[in-house]
Amino acid sequence: MSTTYHRLDDGDQTQVWMSVEAGMPQLLYWGDSLPADCDMSTLGRALQAAVPHGGLDVAESVSWLPEPGRGFTDEPGLALRRGAHHLYTRFSLESAQATDQGWTFHLRDPGAALSLELHIELHAGSGVLSAHCRLTNDGCDALGVDALASLALPLPTRLRERLSLTGRWAAEFQAAREPVGRAAWVQESRVGRTSHHAYPGLVLMEAGTHATQGEAWSLQLAWSGNHRLIVQALRGGGLQMQAAELLLPGEVTLEPGECLKSPTVHLCRSPAGLRALSLRWHRFLRERVVPKPRGPRLVQLNSWEAAYFDHDCLRMQALAHRAAGLGVERFVLDDGWFAGRRDDRAGLGDWEPCPERYPQGLAPLGARCQALGLQFGLWVEPEGVSRDSALYRDHPDWILSVPGLEQPLGRHQYVLNLGLGDARDYLWRKLSELLRSAPIQFLKWDMNRDMTHAAGPGGASAVRQHVLGLYRLMDDLRQAFPSLEIETCASGGARADLGILQRTSRIWVSDCNDPLERQRMHRAALTFLPAELMGVHIGAARSHTTGRYADIGLRTLASLFGHPGIEADPITFSEAEVRHLREAISFYKAERTWLAEAEVAAIDHEDPALLATSAVAADGRRALVTVVAADRAAHAVPGPLRVPGLVAAGHYRVSPHPLWAPDPRHGKCAAGPFLPGGVVTLAGQTLHRAGVALPILHPGTGILLVLDRVR
Repeated sequence: MSTTYHRLDDGDQTQVWMSVEAGMPQLLYWGDSLPADCDMSTLGRALQAAVPHGGLDVAESVSWLPEPGRGFTDEPGLALRRGAHHLYTRFSLESAQATDQGWTFHLRDPGAALSLELHIELHAGSGVLSAHCRLTNDGCDALGVDALASLALPLPTRLRERLSLTGRWAAEFQAAREPVGRAAWVQESRVGRTSHHAYPGLVLMEAGTHATQGEAWSLQLAWSGNHRLIVQALRGGGLQMQAAELLLPGEVTLEPGECLKSPTVHLCRSPAGLRALSLRWHRFLRERVVPKPRGPRLVQLNSWEAAYFDHDCLRMQALAHRAAGLGVERFVLDDGWFAGRRDDRAGLGDWEPCPERYPQGLAPLGARCQALGLQFGLWVEPEGVSRDSALYRDHPDWILSVPGLEQPLGRHQYVLNLGLGDARDYLWRKLSELLRSAPIQFLKWDMNRDMTHAAGPGGASAVRQHVLGLYRLMDDLRQAFPSLEIETCASGGARADLGILQRTSRIWVSDCNDPLERQRMHRAALTFLPAELMGVHIGAARSHTTGRYADIGLRTLASLFGHPGIEADPITFSEAEVRHLREAISFYKAERTWLAEAEVAAIDHEDPALLATSAVAADGRRALVTVVAADRAAHAVPGPLRVPGLVAAGHYRVSPHPLWAPDPRHGKCAAGPFLPGGVVTLAGQTLHRAGVALPILHPGTGILLVLDRVR
């Protein structure tokens, strides 16, 4: 039996793919680095699995795309049709081409008249791998594609726990950690966007894995539409993991000569716990995915919760003036600025400034912002179309809809089909005119509607073409306006993935600005995403989504490790709140340069009520640690907080920051570093192993520790 082997190495890891009898490549090994002289054929024989009685006479292997045509009877990697006939493929490897940092495999199935390319690339430094496939119809008739995974991987059976992110509106990015069971686990989004409930990322890990211990494998699918993640216990033993775009019936038909490229799936592994896994992801996104902003991340004020729909040019100018006095650097005009928009029932799609509220357009407000030293940004929802709009009256055929079938509205609106060139051209013209009419350097790109009747002309499913059209429109705008920054927003965090993040530099994590809820969301999101991408705003004292009250100290503390801003009317703030807010913004500005490249990760504490997060500078010279009490502590006296990630041999001066100091009334005596003159200096290894005592914190309060390396 002939077998070929294909190896990838990067620092501390090795990945080996093999092809048996010129079949579909399959993962043989992914783990710690193997010796350079390791004999691959010997490794292959050593890891060859037995074939049990009671089944087929050959092993059912999880290849890159598991094929029923080779006897695979669990979840396949592809499902194809010619007419009414399901194709049982048997792809053969024709060549394997080494690239600078990966492999390209060329396969064919002459009997099914198909070609397949498999691409995998290893990104030096972060250790993240990227993979996708491209299927070509070599036949003389149409090919129906019902499913095409980006990649399937066999999983070691020692990875017995699964971590995924779920949630809902105003409660996005909720971590769900569960054991891997005997039944298949399937997570799907069928709403045409990434979704509130099914983030396209996944972690499989050893039982008991925590921040600094345990092996973990992870993936993220770079796709902003319907998607599907699968973890399946195979009938014959073992596990497989798949990531795929979810194709609706009839959505993809390839004519002769046409090809289909799958979304890219990114892979990451850590042998040393979840912290190291997250930091690999963060480095990869910073270096290879997210467009870098043209300067520091600016503190911004967004007008939505300051005014909702009740605003005009004079009121917004006054709000911008107040914001500038606080140290804000960007003013973003939210919903309600365009014609017919007195509530959320009308106006979407027309994109003309309201002649009553903004009689001279947006230029005067933009000029006033510039005079105050502020950048000017604008909220738009290009994919939304109100039933009460000129666009809908003129072009009802541009809407995603099933002919002859009424569909439920979402926020009183439809979705514009961006798969249609005419619809994209219309938006290009309208958005370009807006960007040229005023000094707009930032777009908050919202999308408030789940797709239900997601069909185009003739009734064909159209989610995929809509997402590709969205990407094309964003790419064209960024090329024409190189200084433009875009924030991805979709009723909060319903479109956050590595596909949209190739085009946007900020995520609006949630419409919930409750700082306790945001602490939970951000800690979970840090599993996959770096902190500086996360828009986190200081809201009013009472949250409009939870009704919970939070003082100004907690609201500003919760924003430090994200991209901060204000989502409230600061004109209504007390003098004490204004003083604190001004100092907090000044502190963030002084720290933001190194924070944008810092190692930011959640810290485990024995008490789940205490939510701790650390930011350690890339050079290890400075660190900040926040601790927030989300609930009543489990014990009267909290245990010490151990801080990982510091330079082990370095010595750090640990001191509380006075702007976020504990309330001395919460205990009879303060903890060590919080005593008068209680600054301590400890080695990084000591702070990791022994930790530092915490003060008594009541629910809804928090502290900031500053760690400076002194030697």
